[in-house]
Amino acid sequence: MNTKPLATLPDNGFFLAFAAAGLFSLKAIFIKLAYRYGVDVETFILLRMLLALPFYLAIVALLKRGGAWRPVPPRLLLQTAVLGLFSYYLASFLDLQGLRYINANFERLILYLYPTFVLLMSWLLLRKPPGTRQLLCILGAYAGILLIYWQDSAFGTDTAAPAWVPLSAIAWGTLLTAAAALSFAIYVTFSAGAIGRLGSRQFTALAMMAASIAIAVHFTLQGDWARLSQPRPVYAYALTVAFACTVVPSLMMSAAIERIGPAATGAVGTSGPVITLIAATLVLGEPFTLYHLVGMTVIIGSLMLLKKAGSGGETVKKAAPARETAS
Repeated sequence: MNTKPLATLPDNGFFLAFAAAGLFSLKAIFIKLAYRYGVDVETFILLRMLLALPFYLAIVALLKRGGAWRPVPPRLLLQTAVLGLFSYYLASFLDLQGLRYINANFERLILYLYPTFVLLMSWLLLRKPPGTRQLLCILGAYAGILLIYWQDSAFGTDTAAPAWVPLSAIAWGTLLTAAAALSFAIYVTFSAGAIGRLGSRQFTALAMMAASIAIAVHFTLQGDWARLSQPRPVYAYALTVAFACTVVPSLMMSAAIERIGPAATGAVGTSGPVITLIAATLVLGEPFTLYHLVGMTVIIGSLMLLKKAGSGGETVKKAAPARETAS
């Protein structure tokens, strides 16, 4: 009899990567379900962060107890905090705002465009122009987004855009979600040095703590603590998003990277938008047409080619597994 533990089986890393992608992708579904109870974005983010924070504090305690905690100079701490604000605060806030106006499957595909923003910022800020093949991949990805945007303009959600916004609800939701992807791309572009000095677990824990403080301050300034009184399902969805769709899959993703490497883990992660689309159709009743299938295929195909298209793609490929913990 083969007594080799399951954790050492060659295909276990692929299972972990797929399970992590699936749990990450269900986040938008649970957020949409919570919105049906009338919870606002700031309240849901605060609940999510408060429920997830103890797990990251436990990581800090384990790092210190195990002697793996690294010194954090003030300048590095400030850099980590700012990057945490871009990823875990601003990107999350914009993403959840966008989800009020667009379908969950469209939201996931827009967020999936963040590698294109990384390349464009490398071009504008770091003077690293993309190659012709990379530009074609970027154009292909945005063509897929435009196709789905055109199709979804006939559906939309029940939430109207604010009166001061001169855009349709779908256009406004698309813009907000794209801004969330841009915010995370800033995080990806400038976080490599800090992660290298602190390690991914310590960096993530500190960044999450900084974002939690910002979200608490944001909520406090609004001064309406009565909003924390929500129906029980809202707390259940917030806990599910915090634990099952953030903490657990982030640990699974780290384990998968250790077993099969970042490239294979990132490739398995491309199943995420597909899982979101299927879940959104079955659970939320969102439309799924031939245009959605074609647009999704074009986007995923373009970004998979982008990861193989040179140094910019390599940067994106190494950062890809971290994407799901952001928003």
